[in-house]
Amino acid sequence: MKPLSKNDLRAFLERFDNLSGGELVSFDILSPTAFKIALTVQDKNRAFDWVNLNIELSGVDDAKLLEDSALKAVDMEKGGNIAFTSDGIEIGFGSSEYLASPLHVRAENLKYEETSFNL
Repeated sequence: MKPLSKNDLRAFLERFDNLSGGELVSFDILSPTAFKIALTVQDKNRAFDWVNLNIELSGVDDAKLLEDSALKAVDMEKGGNIAFTSDGIEIGFGSSEYLASPLHVRAENLKYEETSFNL
């Protein structure tokens, strides 16, 4: 997994088209302060081919969570949002605003990896 830094954020969001049009696949609680989110997105670096994107968040201090069964119902047409704030890294899915996102998490660290697309 690669850490996502504030300096890399713009390129990351551009590469994965702000996570729009993808689908949330799974949400795993690794510990009380660490979560892993898997989703499918299109990768601009691979001619917009679909990839799986795994995002691991640690140092979580705020979250609005969903059951796995509700993940596919999140409308990802608006994509997601990631912002580095004075409170930490805020990531939300299904809205361009953190608090309006049906699934959102604020954490100290964010790492990601892309893997081959599979359902």
